[in-house]
Amino acid sequence: MQKEIKMVILDVDGALTDGKVYYSSNGELIKPFSVKDGFIIKHVCPAMGIKFAIISGGFGDIVKKRAEVLEIEDVFIGFVDKADAYNEIKRKYSLSNDEVAYFGDDWFDWSAMKFATLKGAPSDAAPEIRERADFVTITKAGEGAVREFLEYILKRDGKFEAAKSKYLD
Repeated sequence: MQKEIKMVILDVDGALTDGKVYYSSNGELIKPFSVKDGFIIKHVCPAMGIKFAIISGGFGDIVKKRAEVLEIEDVFIGFVDKADAYNEIKRKYSLSNDEVAYFGDDWFDWSAMKFATLKGAPSDAAPEIRERADFVTITKAGEGAVREFLEYILKRDGKFEAAKSKYLD
């Protein structure tokens, strides 16, 4: 019997964002995030017993701010080899790999992603990651791909109807 997913680990650039880098006229870095992803991360999944963590290769202040807004407390910044952060998250919450999903888009995600029982990738992820993923979204990164993956998890674990009934009944 498959275990329910209790933790979803997210990459940021190319997963939660479109992977592009924007600068304002005064040199401030700007990253667009999808409110579709944010809604399900902040409001829906936690009510269904799913926690989140972020492991990002860079852009610390922006990532920390988005995590704060989404109420994600486990944020690892500057990790190119993400396996150490993955294992720290597992230890902190006493999780097995069978209870973890990972959503990432590029080669450096694989060091951690390979251990998760459920691996997701956006449709515009690196081909090598799409080939190894259990679920590839139709949606591109930064445009609701994380939401699509999370809805898949809720359906897989038999929680989707209960999750949406709070809003649609």
